[in-house]
Amino acid sequence: MASSNLQILRCPPDDRAEALDVLYQGLEGWARSALVAQAMEDGLAGRVDLSGLWIARRGGWTGSGRIVGVLLSQTLPGRAAAVWAPRIATAWGRAEIAAELVRGALDGLRESGVAVAQAVLDGSGDSKGGRDLARGGMPRITDLVYLRRDAATPAPVALRPSPELEWRGLDDVGEAAFLDALAATYAGSLDMPELEGARPMEDVVAGHRGAEGFDPTRWRLGRDADDPEARAVVLLADAPDRDAWEVVYLGLTPRARGRGFGVQAVTHALALARPHALAVELAVDVRNHPAARLYRETGFVPFDRRAVHLAVLSRVNGGPAARLP
Repeated sequence: MASSNLQILRCPPDDRAEALDVLYQGLEGWARSALVAQAMEDGLAGRVDLSGLWIARRGGWTGSGRIVGVLLSQTLPGRAAAVWAPRIATAWGRAEIAAELVRGALDGLRESGVAVAQAVLDGSGDSKGGRDLARGGMPRITDLVYLRRDAATPAPVALRPSPELEWRGLDDVGEAAFLDALAATYAGSLDMPELEGARPMEDVVAGHRGAEGFDPTRWRLGRDADDPEARAVVLLADAPDRDAWEVVYLGLTPRARGRGFGVQAVTHALALARPHALAVELAVDVRNHPAARLYRETGFVPFDRRAVHLAVLSRVNGGPAARLP
């Protein structure tokens, strides 16, 4: 993968120290050197995976040239990858280098079997890094708003009466029934609709299982005994670095929507978290107005907002992925 004398490739092990130096270029010299040394040590010890480093190398008259750009990616369970905005070490041709680096990394990730690549950026999302990702094929598709509430205070009672859902865990209902319900909640979902059809449900589940804090007892299925198609799914996990539980996913099947079951799902999540954590956190797509209203009415308050850049690299049917706007 190359443009003129620019070569895009997965970083060879012997070049990782130089690549990391570019990646940390915004830091003072001593701090940068310490981080590079620590990352190299962690990589050799197997504590971190440096195989997701991609470099842009500009050829010189002699030798292999120098690294002028670096992009970090991390392959995740379920054929997904996290991507960070590229770091460019030169002002000359900077925008072209950044775009080529993103495109080249996405091509490499696609060839390795990744179906979905996602970057989540702090701030308003109109940063230089966001523009670099968009030019390279990862447009900003939405923002995520991060919300939190204390676990001790019960959720308010649903305004509209609804039958009580019967809640059971993953091991109780079995993998097939749980997966069927989870798939049904994606129908017509307003959370990241661009992901629909990108991966089979087995990959989606594998991604959740591979996340830190996975515990099958915290995967819950709620069912209306009088309407088997009205179901709610709640996936909970420990937050890795704070006294909180995360609602990794909360979804309702089409038959369950608009009937007060969302409040029941939040209430159930709070009841499970209450003995173990001080707070419950979650994220919502800003375009999902019904979910945002549910969380606001059940006491969640925002504490962060981040921009989401996405590239769908393949579809379940094996056809080419549609280009995102």
